[in-house]
Amino acid sequence: MPVKIVTDSTADLPAEIVRELDIAVVPLTVIFGDRAYREGVDIDHETFYRLLQESKTLPTTSAPSVGELLQAYEELARESEELVCIHLSSKLSATYNNACRAAEALRERGVRIEVVDSLNVSMGMGFTVMAAARAARGGASMEQVLAIARHCVERVRLYFVLDTLEYLRRGGRIGRARAFLGSLLHVKPILSLREGEVHPEGRVRTRQQARERLVQLAVAAPRIRELGVGYTTDREEAEALLERLQPMLPHARAHLVRIGPVVGTHAGPGLLGVGTLEGEE
Repeated sequence: MPVKIVTDSTADLPAEIVRELDIAVVPLTVIFGDRAYREGVDIDHETFYRLLQESKTLPTTSAPSVGELLQAYEELARESEELVCIHLSSKLSATYNNACRAAEALRERGVRIEVVDSLNVSMGMGFTVMAAARAARGGASMEQVLAIARHCVERVRLYFVLDTLEYLRRGGRIGRARAFLGSLLHVKPILSLREGEVHPEGRVRTRQQARERLVQLAVAAPRIRELGVGYTTDREEAEALLERLQPMLPHARAHLVRIGPVVGTHAGPGLLGVGTLEGEE
């Protein structure tokens, strides 16, 4: 029986990839007032971004509890004797720590289960999850799958531009980009996710300059094998950026990624990002 790959909804994996690679997805929750929605289960992207732009107060997000993760892992352990769980950065959410506690409870019952901190989110985490799932489906052992996942974590690059830092600031996920606060009037911040948290990479004056900078960053790494362009609300802009990048990176698998409600809560409308996975596994 192959190793089962588990992740969470902030990987923003398209449904067809989840099905194709037999990936299990545990949802996080976004909360508007007194209403809680499980990402990918109770709310779709269009409804979420409409509510986000109409709401007078920002939504909040919630990690799955230890109990919820334990229940999900228990059900999956009936399908496979070995589980590899890849979750969003431990510096952005309690999900990873809760997953470790749930996994420890299962190990005491004899289940082989390991948890990997992706140190990333959205397509940055998705690259690692897909690589692990492809290896598992190819018959790799648990040790081989873990080695591939951990190696991928080191080779993912994720860059993005935001219309405003306000959503990151109010959600508490601003990380080292706090240095930009108070100095960004009419300026677009270029940010990255490095070592599991948000880092400032520079600032430009226009959206066009931001797109140019994302192109430069995307093609800078050697031997890129996976390419993703992510967006929250402007699909046409993301499609145009992906079309521009594909001829420049002809050997990379290309993905257009719609950023989901949980990450969208902290990024806000107007996010445009590029992610890459470099080198060989």
